Amino acid sequence: MTIIQPVLTDTILNLMDDILARGKVKIDGVYKDYEIFKSVQDGNTLRKYIYLQSEEGLVQEAQLLSTGGDILATKPFSISKQDDGLILAFEFSLTIQEG
Repeated sequence: MTIIQPVLTDTILNLMDDILARGKVKIDGVYKDYEIFKSVQDGNTLRKYIYLQSEEGLVQEAQLLSTGGDILATKPFSISKQDDGLILAFEFSLTIQEG
């Protein structure tokens, strides 16, 4: 018998989606705020995307922040960005174990 129902997984992922509200990216040592470009929920996975448009320089780090400004996730990068677009992705996979 399954104890955990799919609605629980969906609810947790929706809550995560709401909490991970905006991004911050470090380019050439300077942080800049970004809106979340796209959020995708696929099964038990949530992906958050930040889109860098015309910025140039070394992309060193990206962060996902709460609405209150708390850093909730950090991902290091080392990408030399030119004047073309770049999408930075965060992926979260939710696993719930019955015990």
